[in-house]
Amino acid sequence: MGVLRLLLALAVVGAHAGPPGDFAWLALTGGPTAVQFFYVISGFYMALILNEKYVGAGSYRAFALSRLLRLVPMYLVVGLGTLGGGLALLCFGAEIPPIARWLEHGAGMPLLDQLGFALAHLLIVGQDALSFAAVDPATHALYATSDFHREAVPAWQFLLVPQAWTVALELWFYALAPFLVRRSARFVLALIAASLALRAALKYGFALERDPWTFRFFPCELALFLSGSLSYRAYALLRRRGWLGAQACSLATIALLVLVVGYAWLPKELQRKLIGLPVLLPLVPLLLPWVFEGTRRLAFDRALGELSYPVYLVHFALVFAAGALGSPWLQETQDLWVPLASLVLAIALWRLVGRPLEERRQHLSARLAPSASADELIPAPRRGLPAPDLDAPPSVGRDVGGPAPSRRPSAPAEVNAPRGT
Repeated sequence: MGVLRLLLALAVVGAHAGPPGDFAWLALTGGPTAVQFFYVISGFYMALILNEKYVGAGSYRAFALSRLLRLVPMYLVVGLGTLGGGLALLCFGAEIPPIARWLEHGAGMPLLDQLGFALAHLLIVGQDALSFAAVDPATHALYATSDFHREAVPAWQFLLVPQAWTVALELWFYALAPFLVRRSARFVLALIAASLALRAALKYGFALERDPWTFRFFPCELALFLSGSLSYRAYALLRRRGWLGAQACSLATIALLVLVVGYAWLPKELQRKLIGLPVLLPLVPLLLPWVFEGTRRLAFDRALGELSYPVYLVHFALVFAAGALGSPWLQETQDLWVPLASLVLAIALWRLVGRPLEERRQHLSARLAPSASADELIPAPRRGLPAPDLDAPPSVGRDVGGPAPSRRPSAPAEVNAPRGT
């Protein structure tokens, strides 16, 4: 599913930088829908590895450490790189939005609020909560809000990697997944129903019908992760019964790729959302068993999939830079060069940080949970290709919400405002 994951990552790049060449169809699914597709894929992967790889004594610890090693180091490198690049630009009189916010409000911010931001930057967990907060322009203090779109200074604008709130949601799911995805199907279905009911209650009972409640509130997103875990159960059943034929797998893979690539061409009625969820979303868990079976042995597909998380991490720093430099040409053409530069930087990030940690991560998993084995699921890679990794996160690019960026030059603090739902 590597090509699928990379396409979804690029859909979010397009949401922030604009679809390449002003071709509307290259927007693919758009950012929010791509994120929700990824939650389903993540649920599938986590159920797979927790039932077939991380089992027995020490499995929870091995799973948790593996997840952290997979996500955190590359995130920290990008965060520090954004900070360093932002400070370098500051020396030349240019400000990226998060540094501009800190210069404006940081000195007067209460110490506890500063500590909260520091921990969110370092631990990732908590960045999702900042979507429900803003900073008072007068007192510089944090306060809760139900709609950051209406606030003058949303708290997420202080974050160096603002799209990492989705990684925070993933981490919440990773913490709970070992206790959920192995439970009975009836239990999982009950949780899905409760999560969907909460979405409906927030919309119809409290008029909370837009981002962040339909997009960043973990209890509402839990249904998507768990639908992916049920998709894994279907995969396991189909595999046992021999119903994952090559032709069916090819057709399912083509269908899902066509859905993603051609999403913008679909009739508006098929692109609409119910309680914040795309009406075509159920197709993803329905098709995943065949898509996974049809692509799991493709080395090039795995290699492309490894780039999805780095692409997601690096692209927003480039959008920041385009706005801070104030070059009309950079801003007008960012729809072309940001995706290309994101791919180049993603390859470098994977080679320099991700891949060196991969063998260590796999060795650690094997040492902490000796019973973990996935040899029968994915074959060993050919020389020069990335090590096979069942628990590679879908980790997409993810949309941070907010108003759509202008394609025309404007003040740096506004040029980089991310697109909303």
